[in-house]
Amino acid sequence: MTVHRLTSKCAGGGGAMRRKTALLLGLLLTFALTLPVQSQSSTPTAGPCGLPTSRTTWTSSTTQTTWNMTSNCTFSTSSNYFLRINSGSFIVDGNGYTIYSDPDARAFQINSGGSLELRNVTIRGLNDSSKEVIRAYGNLTARDVTITSNTARSAVEIAGASVQATLTNMRFTNNNGDTGGAATALSVSAGATVTLNNAIITGNSGGGNNYVVAIYATASTLTVTGCLTMSGNTGSNSIARHSNQGTLNNNNIGACVGGGFTTAGTATAIAAGTATAAAAETATAEAEGTATAAVAETATAEAEGTATAEAAGTATSVAAETATVLAMTATTTPTPGPRTSKKKAKDPPRPTPTATPRPAYAASYTALQTETGMTFEAAYGLDSGVHFRQLDGGGIGVQS
Repeated sequence: MTVHRLTSKCAGGGGAMRRKTALLLGLLLTFALTLPVQSQSSTPTAGPCGLPTSRTTWTSSTTQTTWNMTSNCTFSTSSNYFLRINSGSFIVDGNGYTIYSDPDARAFQINSGGSLELRNVTIRGLNDSSKEVIRAYGNLTARDVTITSNTARSAVEIAGASVQATLTNMRFTNNNGDTGGAATALSVSAGATVTLNNAIITGNSGGGNNYVVAIYATASTLTVTGCLTMSGNTGSNSIARHSNQGTLNNNNIGACVGGGFTTAGTATAIAAGTATAAAAETATAEAEGTATAAVAETATAEAEGTATAEAAGTATSVAAETATVLAMTATTTPTPGPRTSKKKAKDPPRPTPTATPRPAYAASYTALQTETGMTFEAAYGLDSGVHFRQLDGGGIGVQS
């Protein structure tokens, strides 16, 4: 009985254990099915050149992913694209290296949920006139990027009503376009807004309607700033508005020169402005120097002239005054002035003596005596009618 009870109990316990095990396995399977599955839609692992070396779709939910190239990369794929961004933000810094694209695949495709920034890289090698080297349905930023020696529908096509693209220091060289497709170097379509700041576009051929750079669709906008060189292209060497569609703001200020994309117009303006400023400064300095010299010379001349005139005037004045005093001394007898105090500081200034003109003759004895202060006598009396004249103060009388 005891053994039977144990056996029966064990049998019952074994059934419960099987049920628990089945429940646990079911829970584990359910949890496993809910885990994310790693696939090509995950952020890829960098290959030997610093970029993934096989076709991959890039996605990122939150963080920005940056790829730094460490050598040239060669793509190989059987798809329409090599690297496609579905979501998230990615940066590719080429560090001066080159991406050799698969002849039959786009180098980059950016879908509407993604964003790509390209830096300091060269892309070449596409040989399919039905594809673009870069096709952007999402936002694109590119700086110091060269797209060269490709046969493509367009080197870069920006397409999308809400797409924003800024391309700075771009080189589009020696690309061949599809004569029935888009523009060879750059196509702006479907309402995209693009800014092209500093670009060298040379040696390209073909392109839809022989366009090298073109705007399609009424809502599309292309703004060109900085320097722009378009030369040696087959077909149009200017930016075209297909069927007069879209908006073009061409604000370039001259051709690009030098490897650093110096704007020729700016350099010329700066040089001219510097030369003008230097000339103006020199002219001003010379004018100021001349004016200063002239003023100094005039001042010296005026001073010398004034001194001479003053000296001459003083001499003349002194001579005249001396002559006047001498004349007055000769013709007048000074009258002693009043006695002055010994305290000379309190004495009033003595008046300057003035000569009193002497009449040629006196009308009468009284007038003569009053004028000369002298007393006259006559042998025949004062009323005899005899007249006198003073000659040299001698008092000689002469009968008239």
